[in-house]
Amino acid sequence: MSRRFLANVSKYRNAVGKAAKHEDTYADVRVSTATSSDSCQLIKTSSSWITFKHGSAGSIGLLPVGKVGRVGAEAHVLNANGLNVSDWEFSPFDPDLLFTGSEQGEASIDIYCMIDLPVKVWRISHKEGEEISTTLLQTISTGTGKPIEAIVHHPTATGILTTASQNLVQIWDISNKEDGSTLNAPAFTLTHPNTVTSISWKADGTLIASTCKDSKLRVYDVRSQETPVQEALAHGGTRSSRVVWLGEKDIIFTVGFNKMRDREIAVWNANDLTRPLELKRMDSSTGLMLPIYDEDTSMLYLPSKGEAIVRWIEISESSPYMTEGMAFTAQSPIIGAALLPKQNLNVMQTEVARIMAVHTNAIWPINVNIPRKSYLDFHSDLYPETKSSTPGSEALEWLQGENKPVPRISLDPGMAGRPAWTQRTTTSTSSSSSSVPRSTQSSAAPPVAAVSTPKPGPTPASVSVAAASTTAPSAAAEEKSAPSISTATVEHQKSGPKETEKQAEASSTTPPVEPSSQSPSNTTPPSSARTPVSTLSPIAQRLAAQKTSKFRFLSFKPYHVNEHFESISGLSINTTPECNLIEASLFMHPHSQDHRYDFVNPKLIALPLHGPGGRIGLLKTCEPGRVGNKIPTIVCSSDLLGYKFDPFNHRLLVTATDDTKIKGWLIPDSEDQSVPAGSDSADDTKGGNAEDITKPDWVLSSPTMDKISMIKFHPHARDVLLSASMDRDDPTMRLWDLKAKKEVLSFKGHKDVIFSADFNYDGTKIISVCRDKKIRVWDALSGVLLQEGLCHESLKSSRVLWLGESDLVASVGFGKGSQREILIFDSKDLSKGPIDKKSMGSSPGILVPHYDPDTSILGISARGDRVMKHFEIHIDETKTDLTTGKSLLVEVASLEQGTLQQDVAYLPKRYCNVKEIELAKMYRLTYNSVEVIGVSVPRNKKEYFQDELFPDTVDVETPSLEASEFFAGQNVLARLKKISLCPPDMEPLSHHVAVTPSTPKSGGNSLEKFLRGKEQAAEDDRKRQAMERMFDSAKESKADRVG
Repeated sequence: MSRRFLANVSKYRNAVGKAAKHEDTYADVRVSTATSSDSCQLIKTSSSWITFKHGSAGSIGLLPVGKVGRVGAEAHVLNANGLNVSDWEFSPFDPDLLFTGSEQGEASIDIYCMIDLPVKVWRISHKEGEEISTTLLQTISTGTGKPIEAIVHHPTATGILTTASQNLVQIWDISNKEDGSTLNAPAFTLTHPNTVTSISWKADGTLIASTCKDSKLRVYDVRSQETPVQEALAHGGTRSSRVVWLGEKDIIFTVGFNKMRDREIAVWNANDLTRPLELKRMDSSTGLMLPIYDEDTSMLYLPSKGEAIVRWIEISESSPYMTEGMAFTAQSPIIGAALLPKQNLNVMQTEVARIMAVHTNAIWPINVNIPRKSYLDFHSDLYPETKSSTPGSEALEWLQGENKPVPRISLDPGMAGRPAWTQRTTTSTSSSSSSVPRSTQSSAAPPVAAVSTPKPGPTPASVSVAAASTTAPSAAAEEKSAPSISTATVEHQKSGPKETEKQAEASSTTPPVEPSSQSPSNTTPPSSARTPVSTLSPIAQRLAAQKTSKFRFLSFKPYHVNEHFESISGLSINTTPECNLIEASLFMHPHSQDHRYDFVNPKLIALPLHGPGGRIGLLKTCEPGRVGNKIPTIVCSSDLLGYKFDPFNHRLLVTATDDTKIKGWLIPDSEDQSVPAGSDSADDTKGGNAEDITKPDWVLSSPTMDKISMIKFHPHARDVLLSASMDRDDPTMRLWDLKAKKEVLSFKGHKDVIFSADFNYDGTKIISVCRDKKIRVWDALSGVLLQEGLCHESLKSSRVLWLGESDLVASVGFGKGSQREILIFDSKDLSKGPIDKKSMGSSPGILVPHYDPDTSILGISARGDRVMKHFEIHIDETKTDLTTGKSLLVEVASLEQGTLQQDVAYLPKRYCNVKEIELAKMYRLTYNSVEVIGVSVPRNKKEYFQDELFPDTVDVETPSLEASEFFAGQNVLARLKKISLCPPDMEPLSHHVAVTPSTPKSGGNSLEKFLRGKEQAAEDDRKRQAMERMFDSAKESKADRVG
C-alpha cells in the first residue's frame, strides 16, 4: 500500500467544521481590527476567559467562556495601555494570568481577582452581578521603545515569558517578583538583523524558532548560546511570515509569501534548514494566514484575514508531511481566530476542536467534529491525553538547564480532569463499601465537598458538564464527589504544586461517600453475594465451556530484511541432536542506570561452521546484512558437541567437545584492544574479535568423564554449570563451579545417554530425560534421586524443560511409530506417567521446546520444518482439566515460513518492543541465514502498557547467587529479582481501566448474543414452516370440497 493512500486513512480525515448556531455565538461585540503587529490574532483564550481587542483605544475586552448571547456593553473592558495593544497572551498554567504588550515597547501583567474561580462559584457570581476586577502586578520595560511584536509564554516552565520587540527577542523570568515591580533585565536576549515578526517555542521548551523581516527562519537554543543553531531563507517575499513549532516534533511550519506575492506554506526539519521538507503554493490572495496548531491531533488550521474559508492540514513526520482536509466555511469573513482549550470541548459529541473566529461585530465558534455512529461512549481514540495546567518545572529549574514535561490529563469525563496517574478508581471502592451502613461511612471520612468548598467564578463549558447528559444517574452521583477539570485546575493554582500533590494524595486515600439520597435499604449487595443465573441454552453452555486462549490471534512478523543475516557460508547442521544450533550472547549497556529501558540487542550470535576442529562462527548483531565467509571463528580443536553463552557474562562461551573437555572462551569486546588468547598478533583481530581463536581461557575435565551430551548454565546462580556425559557406560550429570574451576557434585543413576536436563524455577531441582525411556527428578544440592517414571517410548532424542514456577514439566520426543509428541508430567509424582499428551504428527525432525513462563506459551520448533507450533498451557487449571478430561495444551498459532528452519533462539523479554505488543523476539536459523522475527498479539489500546500480557519478569541477566552461595544452600527465591517492562511514558492498561467508569453493557457477551439470535432465527423459521403447512392444508381441503 502506498504512502499516498495511507495518508488518507487518518481517523481525523472526515473532520467536519460547522459554524455554531446564532444563539451560541457572542454577538454585538465591539471589535477593533487595527493592529501594529502582524502576529496579533485579535483574540486569545484560556479555559475561563475569551479576550479580544476592544474598539476602545488600548483596551481588551473580557468575556467568560460559555456566557454566549448578545454582549453589547456587558463585556468587561481592560484598559491595558494608553496606546493600542499590539499583542497579549494567557499563561498556559493559570487561566487568569494575562500578559499584554503595547506599541510603546512595554509589557504588563494583569490578574483577574474574582473572589473564587471554580466553575460552580462562577455561576453564582454571575447571577449576583459581580463585576470583574483587574490588578496590575508587574511591568516590563524592553528598552527598545518600539511596539511589542509578539508575546509567548514558555510551554513547560511557569514564569518564563518571551517578548519580541523590534530586532530583539527577550526572555524574562517573572517568577517570585514583588507586586508593582518593573523588570528591565531579561535572562536572555536574541538579536536579529531586522524586525522580528513571529516566535514559537518547541513544545518541550528546549528550542525556539523565529521569523524576521529579512525573510529568514532561525532556531535558537537559548540556554546554550544566543546565536542561532540553524538558519535558512524561508519565504522570498517582503511581507511578513509566521512560524509555528509543531508540538514536540522536530518539525517547523511556516507561512509567508514568495517573490511573486503568492502565499506559501512550508514544513521544515528543525535539525536541517537547508531546504524545506515540503513547500506548497497556496494561492495569490493577499490575506494574512493565521496558523493555529492542535498538538494532540496534529491538525493545523489556516484561517485567513478577510476570508470566510478555514483550511486545515494534518501534519505527519514522514512524506507526505502535509495532507489537506476538507475546508470549513465560516459565517462571514474572519479577521482573527484562536483555539479554545481542550478542556472546554464537548467530547461526548466527538468535538475535537473549537475555533473562536472573530468577525466585525461577533465572535463565532466553529465546531470541528468527527462523525461517529454512536455518541454514547467516550471515543478515546480521538482524544489522547492533553496537557494539564500543572507546569513541568519552575522558572529557576528551567534556567538551570532542566527539561521536565507538563503532566497530562485525560479528557474522559469519568476522569474528572485529574491526572490519570494519580487518580484512584471510585467504582470498585464504592461497590465494596456500598454494603456498609451510611452512618459508618460518614464517620470514616468527611464528604469530598467539605474538602473543596465551592467558590464563585466563571465556569468554562467543561468536559464534565458536557457528559452530564449522557452518563447514567449512578455515574452522575459519583461525579458529585469528584472535582471538575476547572475546579482541580484552580485549586492547583491557589495551593501550588506541592500543596496540590498533598491534596491529591489525601483525596486518593479518602473513600467516596454515597449520595444523601441513597438509603441503606437500597444498597446494592456486593457481587459475591449475588447468585448468577444462567440464561444460556445447553448448546450455548457447551460452547462457552470450550477452552479458548487470549493468544489465539498470535501473529508473527519478520523484521525488515536489512536486519537479517544473509548468505552465511559454511553453516554446519550435522551436530548431535542434543546440541542447539544457535546461541545469542546478552549484554547490558555499561552506562545504563536502569536496564529495564535500555532496549539494546544481544551482542553476539554463535553458529556451528563446517571445517576441521569444531568451529563456531561469531556474528555481531549490530552488523546485519550479507555475511559471506569472513566470520570470526573459535576453533575448538575437536568435534563440537554443544556450546552455551554464560547468561551473566556475555563474553564467556562454554563449549563441549569430543575430546571430553569443557572449555571456556572469553571473547573480547569490540572496544577491547587486547589480543585474545590464541591469536598471534593484533592483526588477527577484526573489530576486537579474533578471526580464529584457538586457545581457550580455561579447560574442565574429569578422569572418568566420557562423551559429553549436553551442558547448561544455572538460571540464577553465577558460575554454576551442569553437564551430562556417558562416563564409560555410567551416565553422569555434574555440577561445576566455574569460578573455582572444579567439579562440586555428580548425579549417578541413569542407564543410558542423557538427552536433556533442566533446572526448576528456583534451581534446586533438576529434571532429566534419558535414552532408557525414563524421566527423573534430582535434588540439585545433594544429587539424590527424588522421582522416576516412564517417558517417551522411542529411543530417539528428546528434550525436557520445567514449566515456570509450577510443578509441571514438559518433554518433547517420539512415541510409537515415530509419532512426535508432547508429554506433560507432574514432577511430584512421575510414577503415574504423563498427565497430558499431545500428538504432533510423523516427521523425523528433532523437536526443540521453548517456554515463556510469563505467558505460559510453549513453542515447538523442529529441525527441517517450515512450521513452528505454539501452545498455551493452562497451568492454573490443571486439577480442573484433569477431572473433566480436558487437555492442558491449547494450540494458539503457528509460524510458517518459506524456508526450512534449523533452530531458533529466543531473547529475554526486555528486548521486546512492548509498545507494539511484542511478546517475544527470536532469531530463526535457516540453512544460510538468520532471520529476526517478532511475536505479537493484536490489541486495540496500544497506547497503554498491556500489563496483563507483560507481568513483572525475572531478570535473567542478573545473578541472584554466586556459585559458593548456591552450593552452600542459600535460598534463591529470597534474592530473586524481577523487573517491570513498562516504559516510563506508558500507563498500565489495568490502571486505566480501573480509573475509567464502566459503560453499561447492552446485555451478554458476543457469544450469548449470537446464540440468542440463532435461537430466535430458528424459532421464526419453525413458525414460518408451521404457517406454510397450515395454508397448504387449507388449500388441499378447499380443493377437495370443490372437486
